[in-house]
Amino acid sequence: MTGPDVAIIADDLTGSLDSAVPFALAGLRTVCATSVAALPAALASGARVVAVNLASREGPEAVASVRAVAAAQAVAGARVVLKKIDSRLKGHVAAEIGAVAAVLRPAGVVVCPAVPDLGRVVRDGQLEGLGVAEPLPVAARCGLAPDLGARFADAASGDDLDRLVAEAAEGTLFVGARGLATALARRMGRAARPAVAMRGPVAFVIGSRDPITLAQVERLRISGLDWVAAPDGRVPAGGSDGSVILQAVAGEGAAGDVVSSRLAEGFVRWHLADKRLLVLSGGETAAAVLDRMGVTVLEVLDEPLPGLPLCRGLDRPAGPAIVTKSGGFGAADALLRLVPEDAGKVRTG
Repeated sequence: MTGPDVAIIADDLTGSLDSAVPFALAGLRTVCATSVAALPAALASGARVVAVNLASREGPEAVASVRAVAAAQAVAGARVVLKKIDSRLKGHVAAEIGAVAAVLRPAGVVVCPAVPDLGRVVRDGQLEGLGVAEPLPVAARCGLAPDLGARFADAASGDDLDRLVAEAAEGTLFVGARGLATALARRMGRAARPAVAMRGPVAFVIGSRDPITLAQVERLRISGLDWVAAPDGRVPAGGSDGSVILQAVAGEGAAGDVVSSRLAEGFVRWHLADKRLLVLSGGETAAAVLDRMGVTVLEVLDEPLPGLPLCRGLDRPAGPAIVTKSGGFGAADALLRLVPEDAGKVRTG
């Protein structure tokens, strides 16, 4: 069985994209299936790197395992497989790794969720750094069977991750986050791709309630762009001819998937897909919006800021450029720095 050079299996959409983008930057054609159902289309694209979103982080563990098995079976012919896990070990980490390993029967497993360029490192088996309230024991969270011979590695720099990749045997299953993906991409040694320009108007659709994202939105609002609050995702009547920030805020406490669905409905009613640039924050929110747009496979093109990939929908090639952002990623001014010069009202102080 043949397959892509690299397959990435992730539990949410923003995670699948931010771990795929290093390969695009290395000059490899890279696509991402927004769901397991879209994986055949992504594989048929002929891309060298194929990522898939299991959309499993917030759901039941049993569903996560089933989707992980299906994805692993589909990409079993890939030369390298990365099981992307959350860089703060959220979600059904142990169940998904176990399911993928059971299908692939790898020669070994290398585990390291460090993302040094975002300030998250692994020391003495503990994950710590930006956005991690207290050190997290990596091996305990991953719960791998002893017969898999897993190596739980420390890493505090890109050089550390490069060594892990260089020392791994052929047929190793890699388990980690963006940091390990970047090391794998460096190992492949391809030419860099040119940067892609971003144009306004822009629509920011913010579903994440992560404190890091909330602080970023506060900085973004000084740009002078219109800001629209959506309690529990309920978007008020109206619309916007220019650039806009649409943000889910606290309401009566609706579940995350409900909030994302409501935001996506409001996105459609406000015709925000007509903008030239979309910035989607939060994995569930990004998936819900793309579903409403009819986008099932994304081509990853660039990375305007670390951890924030820029994509276009293969199903909608003339549509807007799309930037996705995990809730816990980025500096305080990350969203503000994404505002294009032609976005409209912009203040930087």
